[in-house]
Amino acid sequence: MTLEAFLDILRPALKGSDFVGKTYLVGGVVRDLLLGKQDFTDFDLCIEKRYGGLKLGKFLQNKLELQSYEVFPRFGTVRMKLQGISLDLVQTRCETYTEGRRFPRIRYCPIAEDVWRRDFTINSLYLELFSENILDPCGQGKMDLEGRLIRTLRDPLLVFSEDALRILRAIRFAGTLDFDLEEETYTAIRALAAKVQKLSAKAQSQELGKMDLSNSRVQLLLEESGIQNYLN
Repeated sequence: MTLEAFLDILRPALKGSDFVGKTYLVGGVVRDLLLGKQDFTDFDLCIEKRYGGLKLGKFLQNKLELQSYEVFPRFGTVRMKLQGISLDLVQTRCETYTEGRRFPRIRYCPIAEDVWRRDFTINSLYLELFSENILDPCGQGKMDLEGRLIRTLRDPLLVFSEDALRILRAIRFAGTLDFDLEEETYTAIRALAAKVQKLSAKAQSQELGKMDLSNSRVQLLLEESGIQNYLN
């Protein structure tokens, strides 16, 4: 589905509501749109409103004909399917990690703070649904997208220690998008490569399934980083 077709569904449903001006596309769709992609199957929305994901989910459930609807209360998120696309809804939030645990405690925060929980600068761009203005709160998202660079928003050693799945995501983005890994980010990946063995077999499999393992660059990155040695 194109962005235009998606907006043609969402805008009429949201028009006149207090979600206008507070609902943003974020992550992969915004990144890939700026890279020239036109067709999408998954859309991530964040709502700058306390319990925004849950509230918007309930609102849309009464407005649209949905194919499926799931609520994940622990994270305040909703996942729905309509017209063949998947849509994830979440409030803008801050996250606090406990050592040894992948899943954080969360609380509501505005976009200015929400951005710092995201993994890489190229995934930290927000597109407001009505104005289509693109926000770059960390100040590096557009620059790194143009420079074709994978960089963490915070200290990469901390980012990858919080969630080792981000190590595999970094390799996936670098390989599939043909981007370079920023020096400190790649140094941290090599230093923490062993952490991927603590991921469940399911988590590893799902992320590897999103990579083209026949891609020579993906293979090279997995080998040179040391990650290949720790895959199940």
